[in-house]
Amino acid sequence: MINENTLIYRFYNKNPMKNDLVKMAMKGDSKAFTSLIRENKEYLYKMAYSYVKNEQMALDILQESIYKAFVNIKKLKRENVFKTWITKILINECINTIRKNAKVTYLNNDILIKNESISIDEKLDLYEAIDQLRDGYKTVIILKYFNDLPLKDISYIMDIPENTVKSHLKRAKNDLSKILKEDFLNE
Repeated sequence: MINENTLIYRFYNKNPMKNDLVKMAMKGDSKAFTSLIRENKEYLYKMAYSYVKNEQMALDILQESIYKAFVNIKKLKRENVFKTWITKILINECINTIRKNAKVTYLNNDILIKNESISIDEKLDLYEAIDQLRDGYKTVIILKYFNDLPLKDISYIMDIPENTVKSHLKRAKNDLSKILKEDFLNE
């Protein structure tokens, strides 16, 4: 018989085995932590690369983020938010690196827009328009539309209320629309 606590556990713990790995890592098990990183390294690398558009910088950011996560994993409050938590560390590291280097960031051209009917030129225009957005708006767009994260996770990663995420999304889309219209009219 399934009781209420079991249902709650299953709801919050979609992958109990992964959560066990996180618990072990939180207790200092470096092999468990390594397994978690192996499982998420491609996702984390793509996220870093989408910010800095430079392979070596993305690898450096990934390495620094993994180190910070390893040092601070005991501070993780709930094991079922590990991926969101480490993504937050990575994005903060990306933003810090960008600020240190004062370079313009670019989106990863390898990430494909879901609508395949869009031409390559239109995709490039969109990437360039996203690059023109301010950091907060750009981050929200990348997390929502390129990484398919729910608003709740974006809120956690960016450390802002969910309603602020919604308003950032709306403003970012409005700004993108204006930028793309201006570019179209200038052609």
